[in-house]
Amino acid sequence: MWDFWDLVNIEEFGEKRETFDLERWDVGFYCKDCESIVETNRPNPRWYTFECKKCSGKNIAVGTQAWLKANYFRKKF
Repeated sequence: MWDFWDLVNIEEFGEKRETFDLERWDVGFYCKDCESIVETNRPNPRWYTFECKKCSGKNIAVGTQAWLKANYFRKKF
């Protein structure tokens, strides 16, 4: 997995060092049933199945906070 210190040592990264947002990489969980970013339980640690703490649904998308907001909170037409 790449982290900030791996990226800043690449020449092409250059001026982006000053504007790199570390919080952009925080992982979040989006419940498609609740239509919001939620906290989850992981009933079986051996599997990547997550359960919403609000509605107990298992229809969960996993991604960075920035990605989840960009994909699930755009204007609906």
